[in-house]
Order: sequence, then C-alpha cells, then structure tokens
Amino acid sequence: MDNKIIIGVDHGNRFIKSSEGIYSSGYVESSTVPVITENLLYYNGKYYSIGGKRVKYHYDKTIDETFFILTLPALAMRLSKEGITSADVILGVGLPLSHFQLKQKFINYFKRDNIHFTYNQKKYQVNIKEVMCFPQAISGYMLYFEKYREIDYLNLLDFGQVTLDAVKIHQSKPIIGSAISLNWGMLKLVKIIQEQIRKETGIEISEEQIEMTLQGKKALFFDDRINKIIETTTITFVNDMLDELRENGYELQATMNLLMGGGACIVQKTIDLDKHQNRIGYTEMVPESQIANALGYERLIREALRRR
Repeated sequence: MDNKIIIGVDHGNRFIKSSEGIYSSGYVESSTVPVITENLLYYNGKYYSIGGKRVKYHYDKTIDETFFILTLPALAMRLSKEGITSADVILGVGLPLSHFQLKQKFINYFKRDNIHFTYNQKKYQVNIKEVMCFPQAISGYMLYFEKYREIDYLNLLDFGQVTLDAVKIHQSKPIIGSAISLNWGMLKLVKIIQEQIRKETGIEISEEQIEMTLQGKKALFFDDRINKIIETTTITFVNDMLDELRENGYELQATMNLLMGGGACIVQKTIDLDKHQNRIGYTEMVPESQIANALGYERLIREALRRR
C-alpha cells in the first residue's frame, strides 16, 4: 500500500491508550446491529460496542482475540485523522519488564495482513506489517529523557490497573535488575474501597463510580460517609504501597520519584494531602502520563527505523 503509518498502542487492563485517545478496555459483542451505534466496531461478522465494563485481567493478553479487537479502534482513529482508509502499519506495543518473556508472543499476535473492519460506519483495511515491542514505563520515560538527563538517580513508578511497575534509573539508564512488578494497581484499591463501603454502610458502589470519584468527578450523591471512606481508604492504600516499595529496596525520600500511568494522578493527589508521614520525598508526574507509553513506542519505532 502507498499509505504507511506508525502508531503506538498501550494495552492497559482498564484503558486502551494511543496518541489519538483513550477508551475503556471493554466491549459488548453482538451478532446484530445494536441500538446505539456510537463507537461501534464491525469485524469478522460481529459487532462490538467499544467501551463500558472492562474485560477480565489476563496475564497473557494473547490468549484470545480480545486485545486485538480492542486495538482496531485506535488504528481507525489514526487513519481517520490522516484522512485515509487503508494503510500498512508499524505497530508499537509494550509489556512490563516482569512480563517481557511474552515479547515474541505479543509480536506474533498482532502481526497480521489484510484486516478489514468498520468503525463508526467507516470501512478500513490495514496490514500490520511489523510489530515492535518495548518495555513499559521506560518507553514513556524515554520521551522526556532530555529533561531528566542531569538527574543521576530517580525512581520510575508506573501505576497501572493491576500492577505497579517500578525501575530505578541511574545516569539516564534503567537498571534492569531493579525492575519489579507489584500487585498494587488501582483495581486493588477500588476493590478495597468497595469492601469498606459495604462493611460500613451496606451500600454497593460500582467500580466505575469509585474510579470517577477518585478522579475528582461527581459520581456519588446524598451520603457523605462514602466520600470520607474513599479518602481515608485511599490514603491508607497509598501509604501501604509506599511501604511495599521501600521493602523492595526503593529509597523514596532522598531520590526523585517520577510518576506515570493511569493511576499516577490518583497517587499524586493523595501524596499532596501530606498524610504519608515522610514515606516519600519529591514526586513529579511525567507529562501526559496516561499516554506516555504509547507516545514513547512511536518515538522508539522512528529511532529504530532511522538506525536501519
């Protein structure tokens, strides 16, 4: 094909992220056209209403077609932005360092030709000619390498839905042996909050309502107890998470801490309440922290192509 595009897609357990936007890692499948056609994907004879409730967590995202299907809207958004409906694609994807043994499976999973689909009533054809897989967190950091190159030591903390991925950076280079993946993602926080609200009030609150409240949106009404439970539970969670990082050899008080990922804003907001009892010192959020990995994949692809 004459058209060629590069796109990075960050396949989060809660959101799919690319430079073109963010949408939920979920869909409703149907064999007939649904009533609501917004964000509607048609692929391989089935309709997928993109968004809504997230799919279940998979350590290995290649076990079924779910994350391939969830990639197609991001491709459609990029093609639509470029004013084209067909292209050869170089796709950038990523994995945590702790999952990087799945790299070749991830590459093989996404690399396909002659993909036909319809998104928002527009038909597309793409060939995913090449897939490059990069380490999450480090890819986002590389976007802003120049900004932080004078800092000898820093902790890079990527707050995801299921895991907290951390790696130490020394003289602008990641210390691969320091990389850890802890089960301290935002889903764990949401589940703890749900249980605490249930215990104290008997009220069942959805994941979505809690997530929106954590993001500062008005999702709960009429019961001030719930907002207080969410605040106090989040403070405790973040403090326990910081203790876990320290237990795993991360010095947080005298080292710069660089935050990124979908949960970074929640963690930063909680730290700013200054109830961490000196567990952590200086923190800074990576610009565009939610899509930093996806943008980083695109930059790393372009650098790889230049070296050929």
